Amino acid sequence: MEGRKVGKTAFALITRRVDDAKTPIRFLTNARRYGHRIDRIIIAYSHGVDRGVVETLQRQVKVDLICAHGDDNLRQSLRALGLGSDAVDALLDVPSWSCHHEVPYGAYRNAILFNAILQGIDYLLFFDTDVKPWVLIGLDDGEPQWQEVDFVGIHLAHLAKPKVLATTSDYSGYYIIPPMAFDGLSELLIGLGKELSLDYVSLCDIHGCLNLGSHTPGPSVLTDKLLGGNLGLSLHQPWNLAPFFSTVYEFGDQCIKGRGEDTLLGQALVLNERQMVDVDLRIFHDTFDDFPTSPDIARKDVQTRFYNACLGWIGRNPFLTWFLSTMRRNEAHFKEEMKRQAESLSIGAVKAARFFENPQFERLPEALKVSMASLPESIERYQRLTRGWEKLINALTPDELPTETDEEMVDRPPMAA
Repeated sequence: MEGRKVGKTAFALITRRVDDAKTPIRFLTNARRYGHRIDRIIIAYSHGVDRGVVETLQRQVKVDLICAHGDDNLRQSLRALGLGSDAVDALLDVPSWSCHHEVPYGAYRNAILFNAILQGIDYLLFFDTDVKPWVLIGLDDGEPQWQEVDFVGIHLAHLAKPKVLATTSDYSGYYIIPPMAFDGLSELLIGLGKELSLDYVSLCDIHGCLNLGSHTPGPSVLTDKLLGGNLGLSLHQPWNLAPFFSTVYEFGDQCIKGRGEDTLLGQALVLNERQMVDVDLRIFHDTFDDFPTSPDIARKDVQTRFYNACLGWIGRNPFLTWFLSTMRRNEAHFKEEMKRQAESLSIGAVKAARFFENPQFERLPEALKVSMASLPESIERYQRLTRGWEKLINALTPDELPTETDEEMVDRPPMAA
């Protein structure tokens, strides 16, 4: 079966401040090197814009700047579709801005997604500020060996296929969990909802938690694991998509942004019976911002990065577990899993604190309790968001929505809400 004709393609980038043109220009140059036209780059930001940087980008491509915590143009465009204030407020909800001046990751990505749909974009390609459009294929005496790859072409080759809604891949570079080994590591990872990483991390003395890639992608495979910094979305049938969502919670005097807005999207699309493809394109991720320096967990900056990641996973886990349990209609699973995580974390966090010689990690079980307490509010926000999303889709495509007799709608569950 022939793929769809390639239409408008946009890059998508989320950032606190628009203050560096290097990453987007690097991806634009890469796209042109392989003969691809990028219609525009859509940037969602929260904390400021360097106009000189924007002007530099505008000399290369059309730039859409979206203020992630309240963009008047985006709000007006949504209202112009006929959406009421409640629906627009739900779609653009940023509960943490007024008190903490922080934007959940999901809100950044949704601002881009909504804008792209309104602008008639066909394919939306996300990358993060700390990734590059080439693959790390090796280290030779500490010197990285790179291979540039056709980032746009490989994603589009799969997105243009019928029924493929999303493309993604893992990264090359250092894994977000740095090399570590201690009694209690298993309990810590279970408590963080990262137990699937245990086998990999336990072999860190062999690979150093360094992932390499191939300049020639291997066979693509279906997946439900999406990664937001290496993600392609087809917007041809927005009714088959779902919005991003991520949690926030207050811990101490901090606003903690839950990780996993990409993870949740993957599960929502599985529920909608959409195809997601791992294209095996491991673009480079500079995880600790100092590659090729090996991440030493004894270093304070590495510990801080890992600790913050732990708080982000803890913010994600109660909601994600609730989501999966609800969709499987298995309430007992939620209670059992959260009890298992809490018990494991109470053991693993103490042992991690001793191993790291950092008492900060002893606070992780307390953070999980706070995250659990915020779950009802997160559920309410998510349900409002999905109701707003349904109103947006109905307003955009009132005559194009599939009917219950369409082949692809047979036995299809309702949108997660």
